[in-house]
Amino acid sequence: MMLKKLWLLFFTFAKIAALVLGGGLAMLPVIEETFVNKKKLLTSEELLDVVALTQTVPGIIAANAAVSIGTKIAGFAGALAALAGAIFPSFVIILIIAMVFPSLSPDNRYWLGAFAGIRAGVTGLIIVTAWKIGKNTFKGAFEVIAAGVLLAAALYGVNPGLVIVAAIVSGVIYTAVCRRRMRRKEGSLK
Repeated sequence: MMLKKLWLLFFTFAKIAALVLGGGLAMLPVIEETFVNKKKLLTSEELLDVVALTQTVPGIIAANAAVSIGTKIAGFAGALAALAGAIFPSFVIILIIAMVFPSLSPDNRYWLGAFAGIRAGVTGLIIVTAWKIGKNTFKGAFEVIAAGVLLAAALYGVNPGLVIVAAIVSGVIYTAVCRRRMRRKEGSLK
């Protein structure tokens, strides 16, 4: 059973890395379809937690997501299998491009057209991902207010590190307030 999970992690992340262009955010719909909808190894909430975590730690989003999901599904061995799957196709593709690229003309209209199509497709994937994440995230007033604050911070160029720290502190305070309200409510019911 464990070997089957490790193979699933390696193969799924290898397939994603080989076929999904646009980086970590573009791969999230495929991860959701595989691990949440089909295999039921993660819940939507767990995937949302993975997205939040991979956005806040340094490193490549795809690798961070692979390690986080691999760990949740099969522990340390799962993290290694998923990471190997995420890295292997990219390594092979970059090796092939490095061998072929010098012989390609920068004015090649087919090459330029392919990249224009890829950009459009990636933009669509990121919009779909943002929509799905937003739909699962915005469940109350706190989340809507937090999103507004983050949007304002982005528009006014606030340091992302400060935004993350402020979001963590706000989330901890919000959770504490909610728990206190629940305890009071439970106490009044008795």
